[in-house]
Amino acid sequence: MSDGPPLLLFHGWNGSSHNLGAWLPALEPHFEVLVPNLPGCAGVPPLLSRHTALAYAKWALDLLNERGLERVAVGGLCSGTAIALALAEVAPARVAALLLHTPFLRPELIRPLIRAQLALLVSPAGALWGPIRKSTTLSTLHRRLFAEGAQVEPEQLAHDQADLLMADARAGRELARDLLAVDRTAIVRGWRGPVGVLLADHDAFVDTPRTIVALTEAAPQTVVERFPGGHGWTPAYREHQHAALSRLAPLLRAAIV
Repeated sequence: MSDGPPLLLFHGWNGSSHNLGAWLPALEPHFEVLVPNLPGCAGVPPLLSRHTALAYAKWALDLLNERGLERVAVGGLCSGTAIALALAEVAPARVAALLLHTPFLRPELIRPLIRAQLALLVSPAGALWGPIRKSTTLSTLHRRLFAEGAQVEPEQLAHDQADLLMADARAGRELARDLLAVDRTAIVRGWRGPVGVLLADHDAFVDTPRTIVALTEAAPQTVVERFPGGHGWTPAYREHQHAALSRLAPLLRAAIV
């Protein structure tokens, strides 16, 4: 555990804090890292309100108040980046720096296949997601076909399945609707603090080249770490990710200390 400044991280859609475990060796020498399980995930009771990035940001603000944390660096993975950006929007004085891994900046930058899946999920047919996610065979097949699950180690796939079983179906569908509806470019454009971004060359979820252009145009101070790979969390991917996080961490810490 580091005695450094706090870094609050948000995990991805229907995931858990386990998603970010591989980040810790690179970040903990620089920060006290906080990785809560979000409401509606990992067995945590869902919010009473709709599960939007803004609602999660307000929940996170309450968490900061409870812990007596006045100013933090904030980061996220995939859909967690939307929550990080929402927190920077509603409480800019509380957020010192942003760390965005595979950022969901605006709907058009989500790859068409993933966008189509999210649209199906929020449609009336998406009500079937609850039963389907409980089938290991079907959910594993889905990840292998659409989320590069074939590249992920079996242990990680098993943990992802466990997360799915504990996730609240309503929360997942509502956050998916929010990702399809909200353009967060204006938040980035208005942001003056440091921004660290990680993106794989061939990510399956977002269009990496266009996302980089959009981010750097909106916030020229953005530092992008781009590395080989897709969305599969292979040993090689983790090695590149660790190196990228190790380079970004001191830049983000400097914004707080």
